[in-house]
Amino acid sequence: MLVKTYCAAVNGMEVTTVTVEVSLTRGVMFHLTGLADVAVKESHDRITSALQNNGFKFPIADITANLAPADLKKEGSAFDLPLAIAILAANEDIPATKLDKYMLVGELSLDGSLQPVKVLCQ
Repeated sequence: MLVKTYCAAVNGMEVTTVTVEVSLTRGVMFHLTGLADVAVKESHDRITSALQNNGFKFPIADITANLAPADLKKEGSAFDLPLAIAILAANEDIPATKLDKYMLVGELSLDGSLQPVKVLCQ
C-alpha cells in the first residue's frame, strides 16, 4: 500500500513542503530516498523502537520511504513523525484517510513520545 504524509524542510529562510511517501511490499528491507542526512536516516531506529514500545509491530516488509522533492536536502529528526505515521497507515494499523490534510513534524523518543524540533534559520 502507498501512503503519503507531509512535512516541511527549512533551508535558511525558505520552507518547502516535503511529501513523505511510504510503500510496503513483500520483503524485509528499509530504503530511504530523497537526499536525507544522517539524522533522517537514523529515524528508522527511533521509529522501530517507538512503535514497538506502543504496542505496534514494525512491519515485516520492504519499506520504501521517499522524501520529495528529491533534490532538496533534508536535515534533522523532524521527519520521524510523518515517516512513522505513514508506515502505520501503509501497514493498515491506522486509517490513511485525511492524512493529506495535515503537515506532521516531530522527533520521536524511543518510548514514542514527541520531542520538540528546532528550526534553524541561517
